[in-house]
Amino acid sequence: MNLKALRCCVEISRQGSFTKAAQSLHIAQPALSMAVTRLEEELGVMLFNRAGRQVHPTSEGARFLARVECALHELDTARQELRDLVDLHSGEVRLGVPPMFGLNYLPTLLSAFRQRYPGITMTVVEGSADDISKQLERREIDLALLESRRVTPAWESVMLGQDEMVLCMHTDHPLATRPHLEPEDLADVEMVLFDRSFLQRHLLDQFVADGGVRYRMAMQSNFVSLVVEAVRQRVGVATLLRSVQQSTPGVVGVPFKPSQQMSFRLCWRQGEYLSLAARRFTDYVREAN
Repeated sequence: MNLKALRCCVEISRQGSFTKAAQSLHIAQPALSMAVTRLEEELGVMLFNRAGRQVHPTSEGARFLARVECALHELDTARQELRDLVDLHSGEVRLGVPPMFGLNYLPTLLSAFRQRYPGITMTVVEGSADDISKQLERREIDLALLESRRVTPAWESVMLGQDEMVLCMHTDHPLATRPHLEPEDLADVEMVLFDRSFLQRHLLDQFVADGGVRYRMAMQSNFVSLVVEAVRQRVGVATLLRSVQQSTPGVVGVPFKPSQQMSFRLCWRQGEYLSLAARRFTDYVREAN
């Protein structure tokens, strides 16, 4: 039974498409289709229902591929363990981070870790907390950096850092001189908002809901750099981390009352094998904090 064909089938099941699976695996679609056909002939059963635009596993295929996916994961783990044993000074850490907290804190941390372990490659991917959580569950990354309220009990974690959500605006905004902000201060204020995949959006909406007021939406985006620049250009005010505000010239950050504190934890799947490179990084984070 061909391992490549098995991986192709698992990816088709994930993507729901031969085309998308071929793109994800970086192989030609005819080659992928042929590999699947040969495997089906070997097994004597159809693995996929090809009717319609969306490809779905047959009932037999779904049961078979569920076991195959587990077996492939075990095989990948075994290979990783062997690589770690052969060369303890190399490896890769796949880390998922939220876009805002990674801007100022991570570069210093990664630079210091790199100096201690120059043979380890850091692969950092950015995404919303929802995206990063899903990638960790799917084992597409080894570690995830998430706000503490997004950490599930099924994960192990270690504290990485803390920050504060503040309302940021141009220095000449009417609210810029306030010592703090209460819900009623945001009534009808034009906001530059992150979408609802960001924790900051949920915290803001809860804050104004508690005060029974409504803001006005001037713009919505999930691009941190665009939101920051929109604040600089006076499009509206936005919720940013204090660390981001302090590194952005011309932008004032006013705290909320009560203050909106955020803490960030490094997370990984509990009870599963973690490569030596990833374990080195978690150990380093513990030492640094």
